[in-house]
Amino acid sequence: MRVIFLGTAGSMITKNRSNLAVLIDEDLLIDCGEGTTQKLLSILGDLTKIKNVLISHGHADHVMGLTSLIWAMWLVNRRTNDLQITGPEYIENLVISLLKLGYTPLDKLAFKIKYNSNPGDLENISYITTVHKPINYAYRVERKGKSVCYTGDTGPFRELVDFAKNCDLLIHEAAFPDELSDLAHTLHHCTPSDAGLLASKANVKILALFHWPDFFEGEESIFINQAKKTFNGEVILANDLDILEL
Repeated sequence: MRVIFLGTAGSMITKNRSNLAVLIDEDLLIDCGEGTTQKLLSILGDLTKIKNVLISHGHADHVMGLTSLIWAMWLVNRRTNDLQITGPEYIENLVISLLKLGYTPLDKLAFKIKYNSNPGDLENISYITTVHKPINYAYRVERKGKSVCYTGDTGPFRELVDFAKNCDLLIHEAAFPDELSDLAHTLHHCTPSDAGLLASKANVKILALFHWPDFFEGEESIFINQAKKTFNGEVILANDLDILEL
């Protein structure tokens, strides 16, 4: 399984990092923040390869790339095959609202968008609702004997341990440093130590931190060292276009 980090920034994009998106192999996209489409065009070229988009939740840094993605699929790649967008129960209203705000001529699209609010229907994909507002789904993808768990946004909670148990790669948010843990938890987010503790209890092989704040660019070792206080395994602070082969 190939995992490509397309965007890793937290709520604020930077000159080096786009908002959140991860590509698994060539067909599965998880989240679609601003900047995703350009990176997909440079990596894939043909966006018709993407069959399903999993959206964790409706915050702007996770979804604002959907409009440009759908337009590029239509106008650049002349897509005709169906696209499925999966997410929480509000996913269809959210996507249609974004498209209408951009005056997208929905009747002119040459492909059908199918919406799915029950990820449990998908083969080799499971999900759990995390501690966050609005409702956020964490996803687990299992392929070719490998497993990836993607948290989206979440505060610490015990059920994620069982959900991520023994996965090869845990992609976990680290929205605030350890010294701001009270603020992180109040806003339903995590610190590197929180992520490390989950990774340790779940016995994961690799912990990749994403959704890390712009004011720590150039000081990445701080987040890695904080995660290593609670996790003895491999820790990565993900940057845009990093690739992991599992």
